[in-house]
Amino acid sequence: HNVVGRAKRLVVAFSSLGNGLVRHEFGGSLAKINKQLQAQGEEVFDALFVADPSQSWYQKDSHGSFDGFVEYEQRIRTASEPYDQVSLVGDSMGGSAALLFSHLATESVVAFSPQIELVGDVHVGRCDMTNTVRDRYRRSLLSSVEEAVTRRVKIFVHRGMEEADIRHTNMLTNHLSEKASEGCCGPLVGHLMIIEHHDCQHHQIAVHLKEKGQLAQTLFQRIIEEHT
Repeated sequence: HNVVGRAKRLVVAFSSLGNGLVRHEFGGSLAKINKQLQAQGEEVFDALFVADPSQSWYQKDSHGSFDGFVEYEQRIRTASEPYDQVSLVGDSMGGSAALLFSHLATESVVAFSPQIELVGDVHVGRCDMTNTVRDRYRRSLLSSVEEAVTRRVKIFVHRGMEEADIRHTNMLTNHLSEKASEGCCGPLVGHLMIIEHHDCQHHQIAVHLKEKGQLAQTLFQRIIEEHT
């Protein structure tokens, strides 16, 4: 669903598993940011809300096969083409999607508690998602992040102190560090920033920030202020 206007900036928001109901997320926070921009006399942005009704980490397409990456990528690319600036945001499975499609961003990616490795992850309930599909997902995500940081897209990963989330972010930083040692990514590794929230002991960091009244401002900082 694309809220089309004449804005130069597009924010793509990916949905998570939530509580089992597929719904668009970050709508309230993004609307709050646009209201703030409008009050300041600055240009507002358009929003594209993307959901995965199959709850497959954006791997299953509309035909039921695990080629979803191709279908989602094409649709997001087409929708974002008219915009000069594109940022991505998502939480948990949606945060994973923000990283998975980070090569389509031009400005920033904000991922809350994303999963990098789906093999053995407790959040992945699909028994029909084979290890081959999960491995392909991980490789695609890491490759996308490499491309994004090479183009100087800023990637912000927010997480709490849950052990599984720490493992995921470590996998991401370790991968880029290895690539840097091979001569890839180089100093651009600095474009990936892991923000730890020591007062959050669980997976739901976006909910945690929202309860503290900090979610909209966090998004504002990462999506708007970093690029003005």
